Amino acid sequence: MRYGLRSPSPSPVREKQTGRRSSAYGLPSDSDEETDSLSSESSVSTDDDSETDTGRLRPSASTIASPPSQHHKDAKFLADRRALEDTIAAIRLRTRHYDPYEEWERQTRTDALRTARHLRTTINATHASHLENTHRSALQSQQRAYSSQVTDVTRLLEAFRIKGRDEEVRLRQKWKEEDKARIERLEAVIRAEEAKARADAEAERRKREEAERRRREEEERKWREEEERRKADEERRRAVEEEERREREIKEAETRRKEKEAEETENRKLSGMASADEDWKYARETLKNLKAGPMKTVKGDKALKSQWGAIRRQITPKIGQLTQDQATVTKIVRQLIELVRPPTPHPQALYLAALSSLSKCILLQAETEVTAEKKSAFPLAAVTYTFPDVFYAKMVQRTGGWSVPVVVPAHDVDGRAWDDTERRKAMGYRRTGEGDGSGEGTWESSGDYGTRLAGIMRVYFLVLGMSASISPAGPVGRVQRIFQLPCFWVYFSRILGDPRLLETAVAAQILHAALDVAGLEARNIWGKQWIKLLQLLYVASTEGIGSVPGTNGKRMLGGQTPEGKSARVRVQLEIERIVQAL
Repeated sequence: MRYGLRSPSPSPVREKQTGRRSSAYGLPSDSDEETDSLSSESSVSTDDDSETDTGRLRPSASTIASPPSQHHKDAKFLADRRALEDTIAAIRLRTRHYDPYEEWERQTRTDALRTARHLRTTINATHASHLENTHRSALQSQQRAYSSQVTDVTRLLEAFRIKGRDEEVRLRQKWKEEDKARIERLEAVIRAEEAKARADAEAERRKREEAERRRREEEERKWREEEERRKADEERRRAVEEEERREREIKEAETRRKEKEAEETENRKLSGMASADEDWKYARETLKNLKAGPMKTVKGDKALKSQWGAIRRQITPKIGQLTQDQATVTKIVRQLIELVRPPTPHPQALYLAALSSLSKCILLQAETEVTAEKKSAFPLAAVTYTFPDVFYAKMVQRTGGWSVPVVVPAHDVDGRAWDDTERRKAMGYRRTGEGDGSGEGTWESSGDYGTRLAGIMRVYFLVLGMSASISPAGPVGRVQRIFQLPCFWVYFSRILGDPRLLETAVAAQILHAALDVAGLEARNIWGKQWIKLLQLLYVASTEGIGSVPGTNGKRMLGGQTPEGKSARVRVQLEIERIVQAL
C-alpha cells in the first residue's frame, strides 16, 4: 500500500532538486539496483523490526529450491516488501523533516493574530475615549442649555412683572381718561344744543349760496365744454396732419431702408457676409431642427438616452472645475474632446445632443460666474472655441436677438405669430422659477436681464478674440464665420445702425463688455477705421446721434433708464482708455 505523504504547500525548500531521481515518497530510487539484487535478496532474511512492521514470514529453504514459477513469486514478494519498507522510511523521514515554509506560515499566522489583537485593543481604547469625550461634551452642552433656559425663564418672569406693572399704569390712565371723556361729552351736548340753532340759520344761508354756486358752475361747464370741443377739433386736425407727416417719413425711411438693404445685400453677397435677420433665422432654424431631430431621436431611444445622460453627468462637473490655470483648461478640454468626440464616433444624433448639453452648461456657467468674476470667461471661451457647433443656436435661445444683434420679429421663422409669453422667451427673458425646473414665477427684471446677457456675450467676444490669432484653412463655413473676428466689427455697426437697439440699456452693457474684452485688439487690427467707429459710439453716449421723430432730442446710447445711464458712462470711460493707449 502507498500513502500520499507529500505536503501540498509550495515550500521553497521542497522545490530545490538535487538532480537525482527520487521515488514517489521523496527517497532516492534504487529500482536499478533492485533488479540486479532480486535473486540474492530472496535468500536473505530481514531484521526482526522489518518482519514486525510488514507482518510477513521469511522465505523457507523449500521456497529457495522451488521451481522458476515459485522464484518469480518470491521476487514479487520481495518487491512488495521493499515498497513497504520505502513507505515506512518515507513516513519516518516526514515526521522528522523540518519545513521552513510551514514554520514561516505558522509564524506569520501568529504575528497576524498578535497584530489584529493589538489593533483591536487600540480601536477599543480609542472608541472608549471617544465615547467618554462625547458623553462629557453632551453633559457640558446640557449644562449650558440648562443655564441658558434658567436665564431665559428669569428674563421672562422679569418681563411679565414689568408688563403687569405697565398694564396697571395703563389701566389707571385709561380710567382717568374715561372720566374726563364723560365730562367732556356732557359739555359737548350742551354746546351742541347751543350750536344747533346757529347751524339751522347757517344751513339756510349755505343753501342759498349753494344754489348760486351751482348756477355759476353750470355756466362755466358749458363754456369749458365748448372750449374743449374747439380744442379737440384742433387736436384732431393736428393729429391727422402729424399722422400724415409720419406716414410720409415712414414711407421715405422704408424706401431708404430697402434701398440700403438692397445695396447691403449685394455687398454681403460679394463679401460672403449675411444680414442680421439671416443670422437670427439661421440660429432659430438650427435650434428647431435640433429639437425636432437629434434631441427627439435621443429621447425616444432608451439606449441613446442612457448614453446621453451619462455624458451630461460628466460634462457638468468638468465645466465647474475650470480655473484660470492653462494646464487645467487644456486638460479639461482634452477630457471633453474624448467624451464628446471619442475615437469611436457617437451616432450623429447623440453627438449633437451632447454638444447641446455642453453648450447649455457653458451658458449657465457664464450667467452665474462671469457676472460675478470677469476672469471666469477665459476658460469658458477656450471650451467654446473648441466646440462651436450648436453653441450659437443655444446662445440665441438664451439671449434672444442680442447674440446677432437684431430686434426679435413679430413672427417666428415658421411664420407663426408669438404670444406675449413666447415672445419674451424668444427675447431671452427668464422666469424666476426656471432654475428649479418649475417655470413658475415672475419675469426677471431688466437689470438682471442685462447683467446676465453681458456675462454670456463676454464669453462670445473672447471667442472672437481667440479666432484672430488663427487663420482658417480653406473655405469658412457659416458656423466658423460667426465665430471669426470680423463679427466683432459687425456687432458694433448693427447696434449703431438700429435705433431700437441703441436706446436700450442692454446695448450699453454689452458694448462695454465688448470693449473691455477686445477693444484694444480691434484697434491694433483695424487702426483708424476702428477709432472712427469709437468716435461715433462716443458721440452716441455723450450727445446722441440722429433724431427722435416729433421731438428735438437725439438718440442716446442706453436710453434714459438708470441701468442705461450707468452703462453709458462705463462705455465712455472704456473708449477714453482705448484712445489714450495710442
